[in-house]
Amino acid sequence: MPTGETAWIPSDLELRVPEKSLLDAARLHYLLYIPWAEKYLRLVPNEYKTFFTFALPFLAARTTDVHVANCLPFARELIAATPQATDARVIHIAFILHDSGWSQMSDAEIADSLGVKGVALSGAAVSPKEKHARLGRDIAARVLNEYRFDAPLSTAQKELICTAILYHDKPWELAHNGDIPIDVKLVCDVDHLWSFTRENFWQDTVRKNVHPREYLENLAQDLDGYFTTEQGKNKARALLHARRAEVQAWEQIKNSR
Repeated sequence: MPTGETAWIPSDLELRVPEKSLLDAARLHYLLYIPWAEKYLRLVPNEYKTFFTFALPFLAARTTDVHVANCLPFARELIAATPQATDARVIHIAFILHDSGWSQMSDAEIADSLGVKGVALSGAAVSPKEKHARLGRDIAARVLNEYRFDAPLSTAQKELICTAILYHDKPWELAHNGDIPIDVKLVCDVDHLWSFTRENFWQDTVRKNVHPREYLENLAQDLDGYFTTEQGKNKARALLHARRAEVQAWEQIKNSR
């Protein structure tokens, strides 16, 4: 830890502290990130690799690059489990760009966004999360006009991508106009699965300074309200089951010492 304290994470997971930051040492743990590596690019579906690489300069902050690469495969999985018609390109492209707004925000704002012990937003975390979504929408609008897709996106597709990015942390606000579009729901759920992955679960026990057992129970408590689809909830439960086994193994190792 930046303060000299120790925290346990799996041996195959690397966390780094930014080389330069204006935050004091007591808050630097919020900025711990998983460094980018080529192994993550291999997780990106081939048909989106070129666009993902184009977008990478906007994905360096807050472990967004690793987050997007790790969770993109979930998009195909949730789409396959969805009975309604979906637009896979909208979902994948929106998800690649959904957190690009963090690249335009300060370390202090990023730290504030992580000041919760679970996944439900509250207090000082709300404002930076809303700001990053607005900035992400604006970045997406520019990127979608600059990038030359082999099959051009329609105006409606671009608008839906920007809508998904703007509302990915608050999809319920779209409900006043009727049902939330299924493509937006799936972008939200693919994003939210990140908290339940091995990488982000253990990263956040350190970033958020929360005991693994407490964080496990907080995720379980927040799960149903955090996802918009049953397929998203089912995948999250499966991931949570795997994290529970890891926490139990960690507790056994810790208690044996």
